[in-house]
Amino acid sequence: MKSTRKRPLPAGFTLIELMVTMAILTIILGMALQVTESARLSIRVSEAKSINDGIARKAFDQISRDISQMVVRRDARIEFKSEKGNDKLAFLTNARGLTAGAEIGERVVSLVTYELADDTTLGKKLVRGSLGHQFDDTPSDALSLDPSRIFPTIPADNLQAISNNIIRMEAEYLVEGASTITREVIAPLTNEKLKGVIVTLVTLDDRGRRAIRPDRVGTLAGEFTDATVTTNTLDAWSEIRDDLAKSRSSAFPKDALQSIRCYQRTFLIP
Repeated sequence: MKSTRKRPLPAGFTLIELMVTMAILTIILGMALQVTESARLSIRVSEAKSINDGIARKAFDQISRDISQMVVRRDARIEFKSEKGNDKLAFLTNARGLTAGAEIGERVVSLVTYELADDTTLGKKLVRGSLGHQFDDTPSDALSLDPSRIFPTIPADNLQAISNNIIRMEAEYLVEGASTITREVIAPLTNEKLKGVIVTLVTLDDRGRRAIRPDRVGTLAGEFTDATVTTNTLDAWSEIRDDLAKSRSSAFPKDALQSIRCYQRTFLIP
């Protein structure tokens, strides 16, 4: 009689081994997702910084060109309006600007303005206005050097959109005093004592614009407080931006908050 032997069963995984393997794979997958998310966020932050740097540089360079040609006289009026919210700049430059008829002015002098205008599609946009001086201008249109006369209104056709990505603008002024130069938040009436202008901007790149409704852009911009003589506006705004980005209960989309940057530049009066 032949003896029969049982063949050994093929080796397999026990239930405990499978559970341990699945747990290890879950941990590895979670770590990989964290690394991927961290890399994606880092790329997004770098892209936002690069794009916003370009937005701010373009605006600052345009303002610099105009301020470098400012008409500096003790009777040359300026209208740098410090208002609640965004400030407005208006001054005379040694450059020809567009006239009411959309032609270049005859005299080498023009009125230049900067302000954040309302836009129903975008919410806000930085606009530069120019008004050239002609020999046959009527008294109401002429660029008078009388500091008591307000500047004429710039026609809508003379307004040029500088950027759709600037949502906040604040101006401060370096004013010569009896013994020193002080930083003020209210501009003097004429540029006789004005030695410099400090402009601070909040930018929001296109991705951030798409993430927030146009009617909410003004609310977001309102989070950035007006300038004071006791604090540095750039430092204060940067802190506000960081607090908004870290807040888990923020009323604004995350993509919009990650797209915000703050910039400041000082323009010396020639």
